[in-house]
Amino acid sequence: MSKPSPRKGIVRVDYPNYHRYRIDGRWAVGVTTALKGIPKDDALKRWSARVVAEHAVANIYDLKRMIDRDGNGPAISYLKELPNQRRDEAKVRGTEVHALAERYIKGDEIQVPEHLEPYVRGYAAYIEDWNPTTVHEELTVASRTHLYAGTLDSIQDIPGLGRVLVDYKTSGGVYGEYALQCAAYRHAEVYLDADGDEQPMIPVDAVFILHIQPDDYALIPVQADDAAFAAYLTAQANYVTNVQSRKLEKLLGAPLARPVGDAA
Repeated sequence: MSKPSPRKGIVRVDYPNYHRYRIDGRWAVGVTTALKGIPKDDALKRWSARVVAEHAVANIYDLKRMIDRDGNGPAISYLKELPNQRRDEAKVRGTEVHALAERYIKGDEIQVPEHLEPYVRGYAAYIEDWNPTTVHEELTVASRTHLYAGTLDSIQDIPGLGRVLVDYKTSGGVYGEYALQCAAYRHAEVYLDADGDEQPMIPVDAVFILHIQPDDYALIPVQADDAAFAAYLTAQANYVTNVQSRKLEKLLGAPLARPVGDAA
């Protein structure tokens, strides 16, 4: 009896805190996940170490009470998770800011969470300056050839710039790896329309990162050409070969037992 053929098509599978993609029944590499294949500098490590050190110094007596009450383990676990907690607390979704800002510009009455207000004003300034028209938002794109998929932020028509792909960033800085992310989106082969049907990827004239900051923004051109796409594919290959499922660690075996008796 033959096996049933895998389900054809591109599917985004949503979980409570993350999502994955399938292409014709196979798990695809997510574009942002593939960026883990880029060798990192020590900036993130330095930031994480500073967060933990500053918190420990400022809360040394609370930590001492925690250790006295529960032992070292809970205190160590708490400190290890601090950088992730700070990162998640500071995360602002650019797509959420975009949706609120468009309604704000139209004069709609909206309820804006207090922590998003400065970012909405920053995006509103971009709309007033450039007058973009949204073509697509939150568009799932994929490549069968390279087995990757992702969800780009926006495709817009901007007077004087043409039809462009815009990636929203609300991080403190804009980093080179973002260009590879944009290149993967631009070079995808298909996208999913509102009905979930595949359509040929939309060509764009240019690619930009919209760096949204409190009460301000910067529209930054991105080189998302063939060379950048090749660099993305290199990062994806490194992720699949060496990073995914902790493959390098699995090359190591268990320590040998010490020899005893005559073998010693």
